[in-house]
Amino acid sequence: MASALSHDLTELPGLDYLSSPTGAIKEAQELAASAFGSDATWFLVNGTTAGIHAAILATCGPGDALILARNCHLAAFSAMALSGCTPIYVMPVQDEGLGIAHGITPDALRSAFSDAAREYRHVGAVLLVCPTYFGVTSDIAQLASICHEHGAPLLVDEAHGAHFAFHASFPQPALALGADVTIQSTHKVLSSLGQSSMLHLKGHRVSPERFSRALQTLQSSSPSYLLLASLDAARAHAQLHDTFNEPLEAAAAARQLLRQLPTGSGLLDDHILTGSDGVHEIDPLRITLVTDSLGMSGFEVDDLLQRSFGVCAEMSTDKTVVFALGPGSRLAHVHQLATALEAIGENSSKSRQEHMQLPVATAPLSLPRMQLTPRQAFFAQTERVPAREASGRTCAELLCPYPPGVPAVVPGELLSAEVIAMLQAVAAGGGKVTGAADDSLQSFAVIVKDLFDETT
Repeated sequence: MASALSHDLTELPGLDYLSSPTGAIKEAQELAASAFGSDATWFLVNGTTAGIHAAILATCGPGDALILARNCHLAAFSAMALSGCTPIYVMPVQDEGLGIAHGITPDALRSAFSDAAREYRHVGAVLLVCPTYFGVTSDIAQLASICHEHGAPLLVDEAHGAHFAFHASFPQPALALGADVTIQSTHKVLSSLGQSSMLHLKGHRVSPERFSRALQTLQSSSPSYLLLASLDAARAHAQLHDTFNEPLEAAAAARQLLRQLPTGSGLLDDHILTGSDGVHEIDPLRITLVTDSLGMSGFEVDDLLQRSFGVCAEMSTDKTVVFALGPGSRLAHVHQLATALEAIGENSSKSRQEHMQLPVATAPLSLPRMQLTPRQAFFAQTERVPAREASGRTCAELLCPYPPGVPAVVPGELLSAEVIAMLQAVAAGGGKVTGAADDSLQSFAVIVKDLFDETT
């Protein structure tokens, strides 16, 4: 610890400046660009959130349209408030059986561009998530081609795919398939410190100067050199020839062991077909257990794994538990997981009888009506009202039910009685609704005035 703290330095002579690097940071970013296959790379000390903000600020100005997948990270919605652009949403393909969202289809993206043309809206960029939390990738090559046909850059939130460039067993990284910009959480699957990420740019469709200006606006002027050094070290570690050999062996062994459990615990790989709508490939280091056969919800299995066996999953839903392997994953960890699940399965007969299926929050037939732009909604005055009075009001919260992890309503959209009832049903059944200040969902934040003066 003392050794680490001794390197918690600031912008001293010889240590370069993150906002305008000419020395060590510039060299480290150039090495990263070469490793990840980009023309330019920026180190991020405010996480992938800052990278998403910068990507949207660099491509979409006030009045522009941003086409984005409805399951994009919260950062995309706050970025629209910062830039003044307005959304055109594309719904991801949803697996109603498992209650999870996958990628978007080329046809859905073409439809979004048609909507923009019909409304005479200029599309500044397209943003999507690839891979998803479940390790599912979209057909980036086709999606990038469609974007470029319409003169728009493709931005990819590749938070969970920073490792793709470093082994032939992984799906190809989005930059190699035609994406213009990717933002990666280097700390999630690679070995950098928490809060450290990278932004990569390839091609000529977005000006690197605009990215630099956006990041100067968004990032700290006193960056942590521990974070910066960890990004450089993570890049070097990922490039070693054997970094991912044992993690890939462990992932393959995990799949084999989980399929052999007496409970017949299923895997997401066995429930979906690669090459089908919204599913191009699956990250081999992401293992999604389908818990139906255990007679327990994913939330219950996740809780038992942590409390009784010391196994920490990446996330859980009603029907799944997701495990993320990385450079530090070993075969011993896989055997610990298999032993734990076998023990849980042997004691799950009672749970199998008592478990009730959680209502899956499927996508509405049509998206909620947008009353205010994201920027207008951000600055508007709000109030909290009882749920019974919230129907028909303009929502001031981003409310996202898990399952399926797709926002049901975002700030500026109309809050309906049907959406309120669905959110309350998900919460009552043991699911999660993120973004709600009142986790009981007995009250909601709404806009006081639906009319908004943009000059405020």
